[in-house]
Amino acid sequence: MFNDTFQYKTAMVTGASSGLGAAIVKALALSGVQRIVLVARREAALQALADSLDCTAEVLVADLSTSQGVQAAQERLEGIELLINNAGFGSFGSFSDHDPNTEASMVELNCIAPLKLAGHLLPTLIQDDHGCVVNIASGMAFTPMPYMSTYAATKAFLLRWSEGLAGELAQTNVRFITICPGTFPSEFADTSGIPVEDIPGSAIVTCTVESVVDATLKAIRSNRAVVVPGLGNRFASIANNFVPRALLRWVLSRLLGRSARRLNG
Repeated sequence: MFNDTFQYKTAMVTGASSGLGAAIVKALALSGVQRIVLVARREAALQALADSLDCTAEVLVADLSTSQGVQAAQERLEGIELLINNAGFGSFGSFSDHDPNTEASMVELNCIAPLKLAGHLLPTLIQDDHGCVVNIASGMAFTPMPYMSTYAATKAFLLRWSEGLAGELAQTNVRFITICPGTFPSEFADTSGIPVEDIPGSAIVTCTVESVVDATLKAIRSNRAVVVPGLGNRFASIANNFVPRALLRWVLSRLLGRSARRLNG
């Protein structure tokens, strides 16, 4: 039975095949969303998730780091009220050691895809004066992160871009929300090669997937423009405003540099 209290009945979630994306999809289905478009690269995982849902679930296999993948997703946005941009990946190590094409793909997926999807959907939402876009950023959006420079920069872009659009849309009933979680158990760290346990203060900002999902749905219901789930994560994001950036760079570069050298031999 659908829950009629949730204000949106159709949604698209990117990066939906596992982890946070899959958890958000399940929560949306339980909240009363009647149609969800699931977007990711892994068809089997998407189909298994779709089969488990008590709502209309549409599977779209697409690589959103490519223009073809983004176009395929744009073509499925008709009738969508809620867009959740969750797809993304990161990397760890010296920027000069990474393939620049892979780093550019990270920017395409983490930044350009959300921009293009939102840009395609927003005119309709504004015309209807109804709808919501949620961008999943990161607590790393608040600080420079040596050895994860590109990833942190993509999340900083998402945060500042989303805040700006939230201001532009303030006089409408269209919402633009950013979620900035800390670390949580998922495939993300393994596939991105990020040694989460070596990041200074990671234990303080670690939270559960369930808490991030709960914070996301609460933000949608209450129209909060920026949400930082977890008490420790919120404290860290505020503390960044009072620590000199040069000191942050110095400390993080030395601590994370040790991990990079250890992992890379």
